[in-house]
Amino acid sequence: METLKSVLEASHAKKTKNELIDLLSGVEKVLTPAVYEKVSGIETSELSALTNKELLGIVEDFKKNYDAKWEKSFSGASSEIMKLIAGKIAADEEIFKTSDAASADFAAELGSIDFATIIGGPLDACVKAQSNASIATVNFINEVGFELTDPANAASPKKLRMAEFKYKKNIPNPDFKEDEPVSATNPKTVPNDVEISVPFIALLNVPSFRIETCEVDFNVKLNSTYTKDVSDEFGINAGVSGGWGPVKFKVDVSYKRTSSTGIKVEKEYSLGVKVRATNDEMPAGLEKVLGLLSQ
Repeated sequence: METLKSVLEASHAKKTKNELIDLLSGVEKVLTPAVYEKVSGIETSELSALTNKELLGIVEDFKKNYDAKWEKSFSGASSEIMKLIAGKIAADEEIFKTSDAASADFAAELGSIDFATIIGGPLDACVKAQSNASIATVNFINEVGFELTDPANAASPKKLRMAEFKYKKNIPNPDFKEDEPVSATNPKTVPNDVEISVPFIALLNVPSFRIETCEVDFNVKLNSTYTKDVSDEFGINAGVSGGWGPVKFKVDVSYKRTSSTGIKVEKEYSLGVKVRATNDEMPAGLEKVLGLLSQ
């Protein structure tokens, strides 16, 4: 059976400041304020201003000044006060840890994330970008590769815009006489005017962008904060009644402890999208058409 002496002699070095304050507050409720202040030299209302080291020093004072008479008060204390003294107020925190409540909340938080929008959004943007790039290629070919047959009439049909080149080329002389030596009057080759018409668009690099890769990195960081609010109410009502008979002394002791716990989840999201686009090769159909036009 746990006694006040065993509680005081236990190791309290790893306890938090709030746990030490609860321990000393419980001792004060059991031993009465007069006995408590005689040993500690400080009121419970001043405990919050002390450090952990100073609080442990007060616990040591109670250990050194231990009186066996205190056990009677300890055995008659309510269960709530005994919890304070024994340092068992962290029981609900243990329940919180072992019940894996935080993980359950994390699962709910993760389940509420719209992954379809987060991941599908960048992919949908890539599809639209690819579509816009294809339309831009068509517009480029239409505007640069073709021209109106009648520039003054915007409704006139279009024709392929051509680039014309003129140059002189030496060709074999059809009148060359092989039995005579080569001379100015009997040249082996003669210059000839050559004209070449090439589709203008064949001279340009047609823009044809293609999205090669799209990497979506989505990171979720969830931090849970366990909060606990505790309030104590302790009261004593004393009354004396008497007359000619024995005096009756009545004492009503009340203690009320309320606590509320909660979980606060802090969310942090980060989204990284890496897109790699390259200038794609000319479509095979377009390359074949330009080859025919160049012949």
